[in-house]
Amino acid sequence: MRDGREVGAAVTHIVREDPIKMVAFTWDRPVDVDLKLRAKQPDGKWSPWTVLEQISKGGAPSAEKPAGTEPVWVGDAREVQVAASKDGLAIPAAETQGGDLAQLAVGSASEIVTKLAETALNTLKATLISPEGLLSLGSSLLSPLTGGPQVVARQQWGADEGIRCSQPVYSPQLKGAIVHHTAGSNDYTPQQSIEIVRGIYAYHAQSLNWCDIGYNVLVDKYGQIFEGAFGGLDRNVEGTHTGGFNKDTVGLSFIGNLEEVPPTAAAVAAAGRFLRWRLGKAGLNPAGTANLRSEGFAGTKFAAGTQSNLPMISGHRDYNSTSCPGVHGYSALEQVRALAGGAAPAPEATPEATPEGAPPAEPGAPAPAPAPEAAPPAA
Repeated sequence: MRDGREVGAAVTHIVREDPIKMVAFTWDRPVDVDLKLRAKQPDGKWSPWTVLEQISKGGAPSAEKPAGTEPVWVGDAREVQVAASKDGLAIPAAETQGGDLAQLAVGSASEIVTKLAETALNTLKATLISPEGLLSLGSSLLSPLTGGPQVVARQQWGADEGIRCSQPVYSPQLKGAIVHHTAGSNDYTPQQSIEIVRGIYAYHAQSLNWCDIGYNVLVDKYGQIFEGAFGGLDRNVEGTHTGGFNKDTVGLSFIGNLEEVPPTAAAVAAAGRFLRWRLGKAGLNPAGTANLRSEGFAGTKFAAGTQSNLPMISGHRDYNSTSCPGVHGYSALEQVRALAGGAAPAPEATPEATPEGAPPAEPGAPAPAPAPEAAPPAA
């Protein structure tokens, strides 16, 4: 690292007139490249470098099923820098503060990432995701599940149902829960959680061609619970979250990078409440064992047809070769299991959005409560 620059990596700018909001990278043929990203904040300061975590998927990437990184929330930033390097190959660092770097729009790797090894050229594509508008979450917009916690339904967070596949796939039964993290930014407000969920949905459904958002449910650091994949949270909807083990499982993802920070108390409590309800509906013991059969996957730890006997609530890394849900997220699983198996769920306050212009609430603290606003109709 030199003057905030990555040494031994190609570094370049991506500049946009409008706020970038979210950014990710995809590729349609195998590459061996490490990516980091930082964003220029409205005050002119650069954020720390963030490792772009690759989404694990089965098989070789293709134009129909590209591989990609997890999307990163950068909010109102209009400039981001991407540092790219290959394992074991030192690439001269580009100057990052002067005007010698091209100001680029979305395009191929020859435009976005400079000085990469020949094997990675013309492969990476930047995906800039700008979810439209904001919804304000008031108590009238929260749909209580029967006997369960309050959840922000797809219609309420503004899911565009026109971009998903027409019908979900259902598993015959639920056998376990798998916990993830989105590996994006930890710096967001309660309202921005809605944009993040919309952005992940668009990226999974359109850029990665997964038909829908991969997770069944998402939990933000304020304890807000968001419905994920279409088809009903009380039904066994097969998501796209854990290669080889999407069948018969519910995938819950914390919004944020839990490799960097622990999940907030509000997030852990919300995850425990939801899994207590969901596993309870299936007659499963949160402290028990999930007996799952692997369907096979390039990145799985279990060969096709073999049986896994892992905790009922496990982490993504237990099944696949990944660091997900991050070191701190994984450490929190014992607490999630304890809350999910408790005699009574933790008391739940209605999550509210922070009023326009108000400072964001501290992680884990109750957000200020504005008057509820009506949500615009879903697209």
